[in-house]
Amino acid sequence: MPIDQQLRLEHAAATAHTAQDRGDHLAANVAWRRYVLIADALRDPQELLDEGVALSKVAIDLWLQR
Repeated sequence: MPIDQQLRLEHAAATAHTAQDRGDHLAANVAWRRYVLIADALRDPQELLDEGVALSKVAIDLWLQR
């Protein structure tokens, strides 16, 4: 993983922990979402696509079960 991306991940995690420690749940949620987006950007695009297709299939199955 490039150093810049690792620093971005560490900063997002630190921001989230700081917000959690002070009880600011909104800021913590935003920071954790940012962390996940950075982490996802480092993943293999095909893996992300496969995961999205699988989630779509589950959503369709759940909708059909209504």
